[in-house]
Amino acid sequence: MIKKILFYVILSIINKVLKGTRFFKLKRFLFHTIGIEVGKDTKIVAPIYIGYINKLSMGSNCWIGKNLTIEGNGNVVIGDRCDLAPNVLINTGGHLIGDKNRRAGAGIKNNTQIESGTWIGTRVTIINGANIGESTVVAAGSVVIKNVENSTLVAGVPAKVKKVLD
Repeated sequence: MIKKILFYVILSIINKVLKGTRFFKLKRFLFHTIGIEVGKDTKIVAPIYIGYINKLSMGSNCWIGKNLTIEGNGNVVIGDRCDLAPNVLINTGGHLIGDKNRRAGAGIKNNTQIESGTWIGTRVTIINGANIGESTVVAAGSVVIKNVENSTLVAGVPAKVKKVLD
């Protein structure tokens, strides 16, 4: 219980006192103290929103824009040299389709991995445990519902391959 309270107190300090494009080293240190892995030279523009039960790991030399939100109770791994624009949502929870009495059936937990060198545009939503391949670009406003191959540009709702990148 005390660990959970400490998690939310430190997250609140990061999100309210240390928000914006400053104090990157201090934010990395504080995230480490609450069990969130943040690699060397990763810059997090708080606020970010994450539940206590999520496991979050960010690689080195990343840029994490403000308002990153991780919903659900799955794990999220972000590789090295990734850029996430503002307002990215990763939802790791969901439900099976239930019977006619209640369509939201049993809960499920998904994990999401964003491979190294990837750029996620503003207001992208990633759901269903979709994994994003290495050196990929996800265009702004896209909704990713399934895995994305390496070195591709995807866009749209749902996101579809628009171009294979060099």
